[in-house]
Amino acid sequence: MSQLNAALERKNASERKINSTKRYNRASEDPISAAKALRTRKAISNTNDYLGNLETAEQIYNGADSVLMNVNDILDNIIEKVTYAANGTQHDEDEEILAQTVETFADEIVRLFNTDIAERRIFGGVNNDTTIFKIENVGGKKTITYNGVDINSIDDPDKFPYSESSFTDIGTGMVIDPATGRVDPQSALPVTFNGAKITGCGKDDEGDSKNIIQITLDAAQAVREGDKIKAMDYIDKLRAAQTSVSVAHADIGNKQEYIEYNKNRLTNNMETLLEQQNNLEGTDMGAETTNWKTLDAIYNVSLQFASSVIPMSIFQFIS
Repeated sequence: MSQLNAALERKNASERKINSTKRYNRASEDPISAAKALRTRKAISNTNDYLGNLETAEQIYNGADSVLMNVNDILDNIIEKVTYAANGTQHDEDEEILAQTVETFADEIVRLFNTDIAERRIFGGVNNDTTIFKIENVGGKKTITYNGVDINSIDDPDKFPYSESSFTDIGTGMVIDPATGRVDPQSALPVTFNGAKITGCGKDDEGDSKNIIQITLDAAQAVREGDKIKAMDYIDKLRAAQTSVSVAHADIGNKQEYIEYNKNRLTNNMETLLEQQNNLEGTDMGAETTNWKTLDAIYNVSLQFASSVIPMSIFQFIS
């Protein structure tokens, strides 16, 4: 009976492996494989988190790429309109229409840089609560503010409020400086941008703004006043400021390639980890099915053998 019960238990254990597709149901059945499987599961969980972070980062960078592409196109239109106004002969009414058109372009640039991408105002540094760029009326002049500060008042873009960057962990070994509590920029992927650095800030040697939006507004005012020399001067300043937008656009393109590379890397790692997990935890269905058939045959033979060796009961003997 003991041997018969043991044969039945071995057969049932094999059936459980086939039905659950797991090599073991308790860690005590295979402690070494179970420990390895736990580490593999942790790695799979982390990889899933990294892939999720990359998906969000990709959405952010694609949105930023679209914004800067549109801004570049708008700047080309602004330069075209101001050039036309500076070189042509217009009536006051025509100059006013051109000035309003240029100001509309400035409004559109502000709207683009204030766009939420993945529920973040990515061009405001770590500012995610208020409008990033605003056109304010200061002393009768349209003035650009960035995170609540006059864009012309600070030459260093890193000195504006909320100018820090936010980062996301993509599995490259994110490091946090214990002294500052800030993330090492080389160890993670930034998912915000300093709008003052992209659009320019402070004033040049001639006292004019270096910010593309402010230059646009100032150029519109020059067109409105019929100051063609000043309008031509602003064209050169717009072209110079446009360079920083182009540089930022190129950097975003590089980061998009970096994101794609890491997505492929992690996807390949995930496939390897899932295969490893299956090897550690999964049942080899072919081998286990063969094993079950063998154990089933042994059990059936044991039943037949037992029927011939187990003593008859007293009632069978009397009869």
